[in-house]
Amino acid sequence: MPSVTRSSSKSVRARRRDEARQRLLEVVERLLDEGETFTEISVERLVSEAGMSRSTFYVYFEDKGDLLRAWFADIVAELSEVAGAWWKLGPDATRDDVREVLAAIVRTYRPHVTLMAATYDTAAYDVGTRELTDSMMGVNVAGLRKHIRAGQKAGFIDASLPAAQTAAWLTWMAERGLHQLVRGASDNELEQLIEAYTGIVWNTLYAPTRR
Repeated sequence: MPSVTRSSSKSVRARRRDEARQRLLEVVERLLDEGETFTEISVERLVSEAGMSRSTFYVYFEDKGDLLRAWFADIVAELSEVAGAWWKLGPDATRDDVREVLAAIVRTYRPHVTLMAATYDTAAYDVGTRELTDSMMGVNVAGLRKHIRAGQKAGFIDASLPAAQTAAWLTWMAERGLHQLVRGASDNELEQLIEAYTGIVWNTLYAPTRR
């Protein structure tokens, strides 16, 4: 019975932490959209706008960076799951298949673009946040590198490409594109961005083996 009680207590705390995080992040996102930077937003301002006490904030988060890191970990897990569909593409993959998986990545990222920008800004001075962003990029580069090597071995990705360097270039270009181009794009512009992204990836990796 005691173990059940402890488990239930942890579940309640986790739920309350998630609720607090959501309320705080809504405030952060609104203030960022209004032109403020994350460094300018104080904890006092956050809790006031969220209708929350400072003591409640510090029950769940060490500081603003901890709040952002908690959110970032969740979105990274979501993006990793979506990106996994790309790594699973095989010899029969068509351009439309590639477009579908890339579109899923872009559309998963899009609702979070403001907070992602704040996260990367915070990474410039917060070691913990920088470690998280670096880790995410490392995982993404490694996943694409593994896919490229498997595709080269199976004959559906250009064998002349250096896998590690190609994976790094494509991943970092995509990160900058998502960071700079997706934010503020209309629905029509987003479709054009996805089409351009698809063309870059398809022509770089897959098209040479289809000729």
